[in-house]
Amino acid sequence: MKTLNNIKLIILLFAIVISACQSSTNTNKKAVIEPSVFFKNIQNGAILSSPFIVEMGVDGMEVEPSGKINTNKGHHHIIINKTFIEDGQIIPVDKQHIHFGGGQTQTKLNLEAGNYSLTLQFADGMHQSYGEKMSKTINVTVR
Repeated sequence: MKTLNNIKLIILLFAIVISACQSSTNTNKKAVIEPSVFFKNIQNGAILSSPFIVEMGVDGMEVEPSGKINTNKGHHHIIINKTFIEDGQIIPVDKQHIHFGGGQTQTKLNLEAGNYSLTLQFADGMHQSYGEKMSKTINVTVR
């Protein structure tokens, strides 16, 4: 009987050690970051005074100037009062579509008083949109 209890104890201890090793192995894996863009300094619903600074951020991709198409790289665009640009579509150049082809991550916007939607859109080196998954829209009020 004593031998049977010892065997059960050894099996239990072995199971605990194996479980501890598996959980520590899982925590050592790097978390996969889903690529995304975000406004660093402005939240949805913000009330702003013009001009104001916009800081643009990106996770899971790298910012670089326009000119070449490189995997997981691109640059920012701010779209005023319009939504994201479909994946693969070229972002237009006009007053509502502001390009940051120099690789800028900050800008100053000067908007008249009113309510606005601001969409941050990431695109490749040839200004081809990465689509909705690489966009972020917020609504702001300028006083």
